[in-house]
Amino acid sequence: MRIENREFSTLLTMKFCFKGLNFFAVLVLAVVSAFAADEQKAQGEQKSEQKAQVEQQGQQKTQVDYCGIIDLPITWTKDNSPYRITGDLQISHAARLTIEPGVEVHIVPGETCGETKQIDWADSNYVSIKVFGSLIMRGTAKEPIRILPENHIPGKIQWDGIRLARKERAQIQIEYVHIMGANRAIYAMFSRFNIGNSLFIGNGTGVWLDSEGDVSVYNSVFTENLSAGIYINNSRPSIAANIFYKNSNFGIWSDSRPSPRIRNNLFFENSDTDCRFCPVGIARIIKSEDSYFPTDKFGNIFSDPIFVGSEKEKLMEKRDLNLPTPIKNTKDTALHKIYEKSQAGSPPDAKSKPSPANTEPQLFRLSKYSPGINAAPKTDFFKNVDDNRSDIGLYGGKPNRFDKVIAF
Repeated sequence: MRIENREFSTLLTMKFCFKGLNFFAVLVLAVVSAFAADEQKAQGEQKSEQKAQVEQQGQQKTQVDYCGIIDLPITWTKDNSPYRITGDLQISHAARLTIEPGVEVHIVPGETCGETKQIDWADSNYVSIKVFGSLIMRGTAKEPIRILPENHIPGKIQWDGIRLARKERAQIQIEYVHIMGANRAIYAMFSRFNIGNSLFIGNGTGVWLDSEGDVSVYNSVFTENLSAGIYINNSRPSIAANIFYKNSNFGIWSDSRPSPRIRNNLFFENSDTDCRFCPVGIARIIKSEDSYFPTDKFGNIFSDPIFVGSEKEKLMEKRDLNLPTPIKNTKDTALHKIYEKSQAGSPPDAKSKPSPANTEPQLFRLSKYSPGINAAPKTDFFKNVDDNRSDIGLYGGKPNRFDKVIAF
């Protein structure tokens, strides 16, 4: 009996020992697993941090400052924007600079690039872009290309501009480009190319045409330029469907030669003169069956462009009999409720629906009350995508007209 009790006691003791060992093993295993998980997590975080550093380094490598001569074809993309020009940039005869939609180019004066040749006083004192090869700048209405000083101060000239000499349409393509803060945003001579759907704001002069600068400028806006929107000297440009608005001196300054073709533009509040020394008949108001607004015999309009969101548009909305009176301005509220009740079951008025254009960028977009609506020349060059007559200003006409000749 004692032996059995001892055996039972021994077996019981061994059983508890095994249970203790199992519990200790499980505990050790849990601690090891937790340690391994923590180490794996730390390694993962370290790898993520290293990956982020590599990506950041890669991004930093693509954001290159440009100064000097471009010798080979190169493309500036939106992903690597903005691009910084820190000194004179020269595109050599064999090179081509292509700038994609949505790119921003910042002018950052700071370096002297001795390789580039200085042309005149303005070029010597400001950063310039001199094009001896090809320049392709084709933005879109939603993603224009913007070229401006990095620390832009409105009303101050901070760089020289883009210089183009002896260029044809195959070499220069400029559409949906916004340029500001330049002495002469585009300076062209002995050239024939197109500038379309572009904005020139706060420059000395928007487009300077000299010595057979026979450039076509269409569907663009020139505003707040200190000297003139366009300067013409000994050149035969075609200028149509543009808006010259609130420039500090002239909308257009011409050398009094009869050769410029200036058609279907809109001029308003240019401080000195809308069209200085322009061909005879321009800005001489006549009676027109096609327009209720002051117009000359070339279809140029001299009236407020009425942009979306402007005070003039709000005033026109108040006078519009097709629009219901706002409830805050309604004196007979009972009658207003009867009107609303009558409209509740009727289909919405097409005029009250937002047009597709209202979902696009609003910068200098024409209101439906604008005299520039459907006021561009009637030729095929100026038709919209739907083949209807287009508007004056930034958003009129079809894209990709950079290689076509204007016809009136």
